[in-house]
Amino acid sequence: MRTVLLLSVLFVITADALYSMDYAFADSLENDSSEVRNFKDIPVIIRRNPSTALLRSAVLPGWGQFYNDEPLKGVFFGTLELGLLSWLIAEHIASEEARNNNDEPAYQLHSQRRLDLIWYTSAAWLFGMLDAYVDAYLFSFSTENEVFERETGLAAAVFINF
Repeated sequence: MRTVLLLSVLFVITADALYSMDYAFADSLENDSSEVRNFKDIPVIIRRNPSTALLRSAVLPGWGQFYNDEPLKGVFFGTLELGLLSWLIAEHIASEEARNNNDEPAYQLHSQRRLDLIWYTSAAWLFGMLDAYVDAYLFSFSTENEVFERETGLAAAVFINF
């Protein structure tokens, strides 16, 4: 068990070191060779790696959201997932105590709550991972959209049908 945990932590650290570096790219200057452009006019687009965000969120709840510069979401998901997990552990302990004391109604109640909390915790964990992945994928969307609008400009048209 310790070996699996150690290998998974090493995998996440290695993946983080290889893939989580922010990189920037500038638009191609070869589009119009007659125009001299100033490099200050070219926006730097910073991206996030969706796989890294997903793995971070899988290892520690909210870590993927912090990676995507979403600290409020990170605190929310971290609190939600860890709160559900602690409640699940408390219900497990209560069901085991009820079973050891031969209290069948209490055991049924706590074991049913434990089963429900397993589903809720799993759903919250998977939703947090999915949220981190999508946010990383769309991290630079607004900046890229501004660049696209600046390069294409705006146009208007009037259509008259006869």
